[in-house]
Amino acid sequence: MLDSGFYSFAILSKIMGRPAHFIIPAKENQRPKVLRVLGQSDYLCQIQDSYDKKTIDVRVVFVQRNGFRRRRLVTSLLDPVQFSASELALLYHMRWDIETFYRDFKCALRATSWHCQTPETFHQELVVHMIVCCLVRTAILEARRLVNLPVAQISFTRALTETRLFLKLLLAVTDVQLWVSIWAEHARCCAQYRVRSKPDRQFSRDQQECRRKSRGLEKRRRGRKRKYEGESPVLQPETRKDAKGQEFLLS
Repeated sequence: MLDSGFYSFAILSKIMGRPAHFIIPAKENQRPKVLRVLGQSDYLCQIQDSYDKKTIDVRVVFVQRNGFRRRRLVTSLLDPVQFSASELALLYHMRWDIETFYRDFKCALRATSWHCQTPETFHQELVVHMIVCCLVRTAILEARRLVNLPVAQISFTRALTETRLFLKLLLAVTDVQLWVSIWAEHARCCAQYRVRSKPDRQFSRDQQECRRKSRGLEKRRRGRKRKYEGESPVLQPETRKDAKGQEFLLS
């Protein structure tokens, strides 16, 4: 699953030669040759290399899900019966887990500020961050099997807090036989936290409004009334205590 910036004949042909398959969004100015119609908004097309004139057959599908704009996907999965348009849309939107990984890595793990001063120490610090991230992801994978939910519905931030408690408990236990039970309890604790999501939410994607907000031009002018007169509700932070009574913030 690739982003639209990787749309090129060389990359797609190398993927198909492995052999493997791909799903990639295409821009509006990219117009492959249509060979035949497979269904509604579903076409068998052909793309050509501009250098040696080689061609490969691809499938172009127009898909749209609730809350997302209409996209044109290019894929090597050519069978419209085995792979319907709705299944391709679901597969492509699973790629959003990559974006949530960037958010978890930069915000939850705070991997935006580094303490290193040389390339060697930066590599070591980066490896430690990745080890912690893999440990949290492994715990989430074990947790989703207990509750039979997708991995994306379990909170990474709260699982990270549980992992910190797990590491402190693991270092305090001397009996190696108890490590398996400690890990099972850790996965059970991670399984109870959910991501706060709003399904089927639709909102406008106004780029000019985003630019105004980023430049600070949306601030309230002097003398203008507030949009909301009532007091905003104060959300109580979610906390958890360990065996020693220490309190940890979960959100």
